[in-house]
Amino acid sequence: MKKSLGILVSLTFVILVSTVTASWAAQNVEFESVLTKRQITCILEFEDRVIGGLDGGGLLYWDRLDPTQVSRLSAGIDLSGNFISDLAWTGRNIWVATEDGGMTRISNFDTEPEYRLFTSNLGGMDVTAVTGAVVGGTERVYYGMDAGGLGLLTDGIPGAQYTAYADGLIDDNINDLIFFEDLLYIATPSGICRFENNVFPVLNDGLVELNTSRFAIGPDGNLYAGTDGGVFVWNNDTQVWSTTGYTGTVRDLSANTDNLWVLGSSATAYYSGSSWTTVSLPQSQPYALCAGQNIWTGGRNIPSGMAGTTGFAWYAVYEEGTSTFVDQVVDGQLVPNPDGIAIGSDGKTWVGSRNGWAVSGQLGQDYSNIYEIASAGNDSTGLFNHWAPMLALGSDFTNSLIYVAQYSVGIVRVDLETGEQDLMNGNTCGLEDSFPVNSSIVNLTVHPDGTLLVAYDWAHDQKVRILTDPVNWRGSENWHDVLQGPDGGIGTGVSVWDILVARNDIIWFAVEGTGLVRWDVNGPFAGPDEEITWSDTSDDHWAGPFSDISGTSNDPTVEKTHLALAPDGTIWYGGNGVTRVDYEANSMTLMEDYETKTAFYIDGLINGNVADIATDAQGNLWVATREGLNRILWDTKEPEIEAYFDLGNYLSNPMYGQLYSFNSITNLPGGVYKQLAVSADGNRLAVSSTLGAVSWDVPEVVTEEVSNLDQVYIYPNPWVAGIDAPLLKLGGFAADATEDDPALVEVFNLEGQLVYKNSSVSSEVGFWNGNNRVGSPVSTGMYVLKVQWHGLATVRSLAIVR
Repeated sequence: MKKSLGILVSLTFVILVSTVTASWAAQNVEFESVLTKRQITCILEFEDRVIGGLDGGGLLYWDRLDPTQVSRLSAGIDLSGNFISDLAWTGRNIWVATEDGGMTRISNFDTEPEYRLFTSNLGGMDVTAVTGAVVGGTERVYYGMDAGGLGLLTDGIPGAQYTAYADGLIDDNINDLIFFEDLLYIATPSGICRFENNVFPVLNDGLVELNTSRFAIGPDGNLYAGTDGGVFVWNNDTQVWSTTGYTGTVRDLSANTDNLWVLGSSATAYYSGSSWTTVSLPQSQPYALCAGQNIWTGGRNIPSGMAGTTGFAWYAVYEEGTSTFVDQVVDGQLVPNPDGIAIGSDGKTWVGSRNGWAVSGQLGQDYSNIYEIASAGNDSTGLFNHWAPMLALGSDFTNSLIYVAQYSVGIVRVDLETGEQDLMNGNTCGLEDSFPVNSSIVNLTVHPDGTLLVAYDWAHDQKVRILTDPVNWRGSENWHDVLQGPDGGIGTGVSVWDILVARNDIIWFAVEGTGLVRWDVNGPFAGPDEEITWSDTSDDHWAGPFSDISGTSNDPTVEKTHLALAPDGTIWYGGNGVTRVDYEANSMTLMEDYETKTAFYIDGLINGNVADIATDAQGNLWVATREGLNRILWDTKEPEIEAYFDLGNYLSNPMYGQLYSFNSITNLPGGVYKQLAVSADGNRLAVSSTLGAVSWDVPEVVTEEVSNLDQVYIYPNPWVAGIDAPLLKLGGFAADATEDDPALVEVFNLEGQLVYKNSSVSSEVGFWNGNNRVGSPVSTGMYVLKVQWHGLATVRSLAIVR
């Protein structure tokens, strides 16, 4: 798959082959997006496909004749961003404008899609409008930006940029663009202007309201503008706008050969040339309209009881026979800005909204959503409110529970088997019995035996509380305070940011202001297999706080220090870097230490601002920095640290391009990364950010049985592909790949564009018929197959003949 920055940066055959060494064997992580599909923002009909932009979820596309068949593209795989603002067809390419990642050009969307990302030399990443045309064989694309003015691309090459200050543009905030009679018209909050002979004459005469949202060229060939004051038609002779009789606020405007259509705040209408006919919509909150072979509209569905800032995307098609729209509501998760995150015993990645809007679980296309506020007091099902941040989630794998802490009000207890929720606070249980009444909970840790450990910040006197019987959670006798104060326990720190179960009876705390504290719950004379004496403090043994680790500048006393356990029992802590220490005889010894990477030959992190850390089943340490992910491999002779970026963060720092390959960009959600979560077996992880989340499976450990893939081959090769041809197969594995232990195969053309992918390939079993990802036959030529299995990777060339 081609990915380009600025003028042109692409994956080529040379890069594909040269990078298949240890780096590809390590970078075989497949991230699964956990993004909202809460609103259709724009629609484009292209051939027999319809494309819908999403607010934070990338693109949806569906079959024009069967709208129930929906697929999705997202940033890092195919697009430059997930917040889609506009779509345009130039006659040669589809252009996708995003608010968070510049633009993407899609070529051959209906056959062999090629994706090129435009993110630098644009003048801004927040692109609000795009239009273009092919004139004399040259594709000219104009794009508008939020507070950035107007820009031009000529055959994909960035060109001139225009602003109000330098060039007299009416407004640097662009709402829409359109070509009319070979001139570019520009819609802005300050009205309309036209690009003519390198000047921008203002064309506001006749407009009742200046804020103009959309343009369309009607079936009569005239130019129409949608404004806050209605729909107006342009008279090119008098240079004046005239009303069409539609006076409502316009959200979108579109036309086909039959009618001009307008989308208002609650209904749509079409214009016959003299009057408007209103057509009701099947859903509330419409935002997008497209008139093509069919009439399409879409927006946001907000069910009763849901916070108005979230929802489900919907789209609808107009049926001429019934004069009604038939809609499709797209299922999805509801959290666009997750903070707390956990992986449940149901396998779903659960995320909680930073704003308290909802809690959602996702596994593939299976979703669970909790969004209603409890309506019958503390014992009813639902959330506390729609404003308290969900800063922490905890997973009880033993009892199939998810705990959701809503900061300042309490904990929502979710039973994954029954789907029921309970509200835990001072009125329903022993969660609160000290000042203040509110629950300033910042972390939740669940012991393997089901015991819940609750960590508080500075706003609460008691810093850690324990629930020892999660089934009988209402009983105050099952809630206990952890020892604190100047005479022992966790000490006098400001906040407790993390709690780590290092052994059945050993608990570590990261305490702001004092450092790392170790709690031997049963004392030094009891073993880890004995019953845990949570409520008996007489046998407790405390060590620490450890506030100054010799040999490192990573300060364990800082705010939001987090903890993870290494395979050998040593402790990782992350704050302004990551450090591994060994505890013995009441002292700490430095084992490893990593700070921000400053040179390509130095091992280090994306940056030293560490948000969270977690260990996977292989013992590798995952580090969520504010701008991306690192994985520190455990079982290697020399330190080996991988980096994973989203496109926006990769481009945010010029140093990243010098320190890391473009191949380190993947489909992470972007924004600021927050928290990591791990499944019970450590084989699945997830990370949250301000713009979404992703989850992924940990690649299998390389075994002695599979030490390399040198003998793997593909056949037939050359391959005469076709309807009656045999399927392509893989052979030569040291131990056969099977249905239960499959290989991953990706097929690239010589420009590095991904044309096919299959993650369930078995030895000697046909897996590919020669069609690309959208079902069209690939053309004759040379291709590169990347094969991944058991943490290893190799490439093979393939000749296809048709």
